[in-house]
Amino acid sequence: MIIEHPDGVGGQCTEQRSVCRMCHGGCGVIVQMRDGMVSELKGDPASPASEGFFCTKGKASLELLTHPARLTEPLLRRGDKHIAMPWDEALDMAAHRIGEQIARHGAESVVLSQGTDRNYQEWVFRFANTLGTPNVLGPAHVCFYPRVMASILTCGGFTFCDYEGEPEVIILWGSNKLHTHSDGLIGVKLAKALQRGARLVVIDPRANDQTRRADLWLQIRPGSDGALALGMLHVMIKEGWYDADFVAGHTDGFAELAEHVRGYDPQRVAGLTGLDAGQVVALASAYGQAGRACIEAGTGLSQNENAFSTLRSICILSALSGNLDAPGGDVLWDLLPVDGRRSFPLAEQLAPEQQAKRLGGGAYPVLSMAGWAHPDAVWDAMLDAQPYAVKTLLNFGSNLPMVYADAQRVHRALRGLEFHMTCDLFMTPTAQLADLVLPVGSWLERDQIVEFNAYLAPRRKLAQVGQCRSDEEIILGLAQRLGLGQHFWPNLEAALDHKLAGIGHTWTSFKQHGPIANTPHYRKYATEGFRTRSGRVNLLHPGLPRMGGDALPQYRPGEALPDGHFRMSSAHSKNFYNSEYRQLDSLRKREPLPCVQIHPQAAAALGIAAGDWVLVRSASGSARFCAELCDGVAPDVVYVAPSWWYPEEGGADNWQRSNANMLTGRAARASEMGTSNFRNVAVQLEKIEKDDSHAQ
Repeated sequence: MIIEHPDGVGGQCTEQRSVCRMCHGGCGVIVQMRDGMVSELKGDPASPASEGFFCTKGKASLELLTHPARLTEPLLRRGDKHIAMPWDEALDMAAHRIGEQIARHGAESVVLSQGTDRNYQEWVFRFANTLGTPNVLGPAHVCFYPRVMASILTCGGFTFCDYEGEPEVIILWGSNKLHTHSDGLIGVKLAKALQRGARLVVIDPRANDQTRRADLWLQIRPGSDGALALGMLHVMIKEGWYDADFVAGHTDGFAELAEHVRGYDPQRVAGLTGLDAGQVVALASAYGQAGRACIEAGTGLSQNENAFSTLRSICILSALSGNLDAPGGDVLWDLLPVDGRRSFPLAEQLAPEQQAKRLGGGAYPVLSMAGWAHPDAVWDAMLDAQPYAVKTLLNFGSNLPMVYADAQRVHRALRGLEFHMTCDLFMTPTAQLADLVLPVGSWLERDQIVEFNAYLAPRRKLAQVGQCRSDEEIILGLAQRLGLGQHFWPNLEAALDHKLAGIGHTWTSFKQHGPIANTPHYRKYATEGFRTRSGRVNLLHPGLPRMGGDALPQYRPGEALPDGHFRMSSAHSKNFYNSEYRQLDSLRKREPLPCVQIHPQAAAALGIAAGDWVLVRSASGSARFCAELCDGVAPDVVYVAPSWWYPEEGGADNWQRSNANMLTGRAARASEMGTSNFRNVAVQLEKIEKDDSHAQ
């Protein structure tokens, strides 16, 4: 493997500033260069987001850069093998196959897929919209977008916790903020707020470092968060713990909301959530009577059928308490004037008749409003040609059977495609099925504009591995070959210059300047109103029923837990990034095996000891995990490691054995966004005497 500095700089020691992307966070990093090669990484104290913090995943970046299993040249599949081919031939072939499919089946027959956003999401959408396909597939329905859309439809924008605004109370709800970080918001800000005296409330079914330092921990039943949010609203309205002036001046639907939540008294909510009625009241009191409070809603809330309504309820809590767009509360993101997340996708280029063909758009209109196709509908189109045939997949950085529900169906769908292109760093189970595999660079090998709520920053290309290219460069190459050049640029630097024009920078000057902090502006609604049709907060949303949703947030209890079953949930690992990095020895040593966490009493009743291998079964399938005894989960709850596979084995089938999505099924129709249920799946456990996973 050849690794070199792209500018050929040698014979000197220098330091370059960049932005890590080994996880969601985007921590500032100082990259030390020796003789033109990346030699060391450390946290950047000058970063407006991370202030020098740098986690174990970030420290493994150099290991990722130099890993011997990295893909380094384009590969064409011939039977069960992949053979090398030149870049121009690879892109020519891909463009020809895409054009051929569009001519035969229409642009909608091409699906673009992406994994968790690596700051190129708007590029994928721009390519799709100008190509003419409405079908962009991503984990949006189980990640940020239930929260994004709930917030947009309620108050017209997306909110972030203002940790630096001196909150008195911070609620971490389904979020392990100190270990896993959201886009541009690093746990260091939370930690400093706690050091300054903020009270911490944690709502989580499992004990963790945060619950141990919390002033109040509510060990909620997985998937019942929506009932608790409605219960909080009930108590706050009944006790008068809300900002009456804000409600009267800036919201619509308060009377209807108050009547709606009357049925969610603390006693009933306790029965739905597994909590005590007193805990419900204590939570509402701590939040409702605080002068400044914020709620960090994690992806734990975005992964059950009540996700959208739950997150609507939480946005309403912020509004009623007077914490919406207020110091120390939940501040609406005010974008800097770059051509970025909102404008760069060129949504207006997609014709209305094509928008109407978006897969899953009829069933899940709120997800479709955000521009995303629904995965269940995509698999139906691939396998059954319903409502039309999908024959082509262009996949950017997603290991699909590991991250989507009903993994067996996902795998079958991929096997039946006429043309499948995957861009990735490694030969994943998804890449093994692809006709064309294109090698992409890690974050150290990319020039990118990092756009988050708190700052804008340059990510700099400081290394070159083999023939790897960035996803953006691949999209530029395909766009030129498909006749879309009028919407793109001849090279990446020209594109970055265009994106930065609104703030008076070129890519060269921006790299020299470094991060630009995005200072929050509070209570923008006082002069501008909210970015809703009425200019007010929609406690009741009159348009949602027309989209198959509910005007007021609802809670629909799941099915009762059958005898002999457990409620299965999962949580992000601090060592991995969804399905990534299990190749990296430094991280794998920290978490060598896929585990299922079981309460000691429940394990003893089944004859399971720590280290035993356990077969976990659901109505959808089975997977096997190593038992870890944990008294921090309830006796009827188990936690399984998500997105697990065994890259050290090779082969095409290692994705199945310990994959949590062998246990999950199709989305429940009740959700406006078709959110898959990852957090309350009924499972049974069985000790198995001998494991055949071959894991070390």
